Amino acid sequence: MFVYVGGDNVVDAREVVAILDVRRLQRAPDARAFWTRASEGRDSAEIESARALIVTVRGTILVSITPATVARRVLERTKARGSSKAESQTGRGFSSLTPFPWMIR
Repeated sequence: MFVYVGGDNVVDAREVVAILDVRRLQRAPDARAFWTRASEGRDSAEIESARALIVTVRGTILVSITPATVARRVLERTKARGSSKAESQTGRGFSSLTPFPWMIR
């Protein structure tokens, strides 16, 4: 199932590896190198407006919506398919997933 994540971006929910908070990536010393690589070659306006970094099996996408909104959309699409990797890992339903096991805060 495909998920609209803002702008011209649509991702396959099955290909999402991680959803990261950009503000925390920029502040965390251990994550700065990753952030530097992920933001290379991107427009400065795109970087300034970014709130979430979506890591997929195909690459990274910067989006201006919050990481929680992206995660909710991905979970809704995954739930619609009837099976959930996150649910099977935790043994709980979607409403009790806080925080999402695959979302780094």
